[in-house]
Amino acid sequence: MSSLVKPIRTWLFAPGMDARKCEKAVQSAADALILDLEDAVALSEKPKARLMLNQLVKSVSPERQVYVRVNDFMTGMTAEDLRAVCTGGIAGIVLPKAESAEMVRIASAMIDELSRAEGLPPGQITMCGILETARGVLRAEEIAAGGGRLSTLMFGAGDFTGDLGIPTSNIGPHLVNGKIQTALACRAAGIRPPVDTVFFDVTDAAGFEADCLQAKGLGFQGKAVIHPNQIATANAAFSPSVDEIANARLVVDSFAKAEAEGVGAIRVEGKLIDYAMVKNSQKLLDLARALKLAD
Repeated sequence: MSSLVKPIRTWLFAPGMDARKCEKAVQSAADALILDLEDAVALSEKPKARLMLNQLVKSVSPERQVYVRVNDFMTGMTAEDLRAVCTGGIAGIVLPKAESAEMVRIASAMIDELSRAEGLPPGQITMCGILETARGVLRAEEIAAGGGRLSTLMFGAGDFTGDLGIPTSNIGPHLVNGKIQTALACRAAGIRPPVDTVFFDVTDAAGFEADCLQAKGLGFQGKAVIHPNQIATANAAFSPSVDEIANARLVVDSFAKAEAEGVGAIRVEGKLIDYAMVKNSQKLLDLARALKLAD
């Protein structure tokens, strides 16, 4: 991730058939919005939702990161969804149940054609694929390397646990494994760090914060959220803290001074510091600058 690219820490879902909630989402402090044409919209209401979102994405400021989650390929509705929303200022498409690189390439080709027809700038519409089945997680590396417009992946615990035939939860080694596979695949493919699954219990503030911090520790850039009251916590969790910024600056400055004196490994506050740790500290400072938390 470039030091100049602002991370997307919060991805707020809004039901694509609820105009009021979509408008409120646009006004929220979330870094990105996911207007949902999939699970949040009844089958009979999908045509109306497409029309509504077509108008909404045209009216939103280009600076607002607006994504639309379309229906997966197995439904036969993906192409119609894309035709409706690949317009205006849309930033990207969220592709559910991504299970192969071929799915990524087909969706990318469809978006290419629609973008040309709409006269949209090349590369305006990116894509986030959701790994939410056993097949998707086991093929994470292949999917992440699918190319096209894919910019990142999301891990989805709800459908993943359903696919495994176990109760829906945010806790368990099977979920941690799925997250690790997702993060490793993104890193290996050189795309942006992944997005973590939603946290289902909107009343459990402590559990939500712990889930955010776990995902951050596994290499995720941010989290999908389902309620505005989760945004501030997620934004804070995926941002460097004041202490982290101060420590990173100390490491970088101390090492630069030592290196000028011909020293390649030093101790800072009792900890051994080498080139790898300096690189990590510099990444943290770059992240803080992208978020305007440091000079």
